[in-house]
Amino acid sequence: MKRNSLIYMAVASSVFMATVVSAAEFRSSTVRALGMGGSNIASTTGADATYWNPAAYGFFGESDDSAEAKSVDNSRLSEKAWGMDLGLDAGAKAFGPLDKNTTILKSLVAPSSIQTTNLTGASVGQTVADVAAFSDGISSLDPSPMGVGVFADAGTGVRIGSYGVNVRGTLDIGGTVVLDNQNAKLDVFNALLGGTVPVGTPSTLPPTSPTYLYFTAAQRQAMYAGLTSSAGGLTGAQAVAVIASYETALSANNPTNIQPQDAANNLVTAATAPGDITKNTTKWALRGALVKEFGVTYGHAINDRLSIGGVLKYMQAELFDYQTDILATSGNTATSNNGATETSTGFGLDLGVMYRMPSYQFGLTVRNINAPSFTYSATGYTYKMDPQAKVGAAWMPSPEFTLELGYDVTKNKGVIETDESQYVNFGFEWDAWQVLALRAGAYQNLAQSDIGLVTTAGLGLNLWAVRLDIAGAISSNKVTFEGKDVPAYAMASLALSSDF
Repeated sequence: MKRNSLIYMAVASSVFMATVVSAAEFRSSTVRALGMGGSNIASTTGADATYWNPAAYGFFGESDDSAEAKSVDNSRLSEKAWGMDLGLDAGAKAFGPLDKNTTILKSLVAPSSIQTTNLTGASVGQTVADVAAFSDGISSLDPSPMGVGVFADAGTGVRIGSYGVNVRGTLDIGGTVVLDNQNAKLDVFNALLGGTVPVGTPSTLPPTSPTYLYFTAAQRQAMYAGLTSSAGGLTGAQAVAVIASYETALSANNPTNIQPQDAANNLVTAATAPGDITKNTTKWALRGALVKEFGVTYGHAINDRLSIGGVLKYMQAELFDYQTDILATSGNTATSNNGATETSTGFGLDLGVMYRMPSYQFGLTVRNINAPSFTYSATGYTYKMDPQAKVGAAWMPSPEFTLELGYDVTKNKGVIETDESQYVNFGFEWDAWQVLALRAGAYQNLAQSDIGLVTTAGLGLNLWAVRLDIAGAISSNKVTFEGKDVPAYAMASLALSSDF
């Protein structure tokens, strides 16, 4: 009893630790789980229990023929002496205003191409117009979390009784736009206008010359107030010169496509925005990790109803962190690893608990209890696999039918920090005559709403010696990518397994 109490306390403390930190996403890896809505914590039945709940290994091949043992053996685990599986899954997702922001950034003039020296007359007006357009574009970027992810898992496992070994590889790639909407102003107004007044600049306000096609008198007065404010930082003469130069530039370059109020807003934004666009660091960030694991699993049944299990994993991670300066600003140097990766190693520990009663099963899995982390030293990017916990409850009125509910106890982060997940899962399986398994389900990310409800379906065909399973998932929400609407989330899985 004392030993059992220590075990329970260790598991409970692991769950508490997992609830206060973030972790890598607890994905719907393995084909049966994906078909059933993304969770098999309470009802896992094969070698993939290494991933979902290693406590199931304590019930595999159990020899107890008592009535009590048979009454709680809902999925006939006692009949499974050994088995193996080979599985593959892959998917992609996108979230946030990535396409919108990309479109805006592609339309911006490169700050390095804006003329800032030897400015006279019309070139002053063009510089003012370019700066205003850039500042307006940067200020219109949506800072909401955004990104795109591609992921894949491949693995094989063998189990014999309460023991198992597995080899698994997980690929995570994430991309996002890292915004710098602070450095949005070209600090040349004072320098280029410090004694130079462009052609047509009036000496009274509101300015009346040149002939104003874009700005009304009220708008010119409003701009003057903004430009001469503490944020704008210009003298009265300089403000008049900027307004006149902007009008000249608009008339010469785009007299019909810009509305007067938009032009006025652009100019005020350019004059009052903080920072310096020559130092703007808006960039693409593409990060990824390929984590290869070799795991040893063991499960121990405390009694007919309760089992615990664990997985000790040797881990090798290959990391890359590629960043490139979108705007090619003269004051910023792009950071890139030129496609190189860096490899580091570590160990991981998973624990699981499973409890059975007639027609019902409950499970808890805590992964990466020791929080293994891997760092790409060239940029300081760290891929930290923080502890994560998931619970599940299953109703199993017969060995052929399973209904399961799963929930992520932890809020987990993906390979990029803006990607967060915390799933609630629901699914069922009808294994008709143990020949054809029909599966369906759904899951929802509670941490982010961009993806929406993800529906899943799967099919399993038992060919006696081997079993072939397929599954897929697709989201209800769509995102725009290069002008086309595509699902915000999609995933597919395929597996070949044997159970004896």
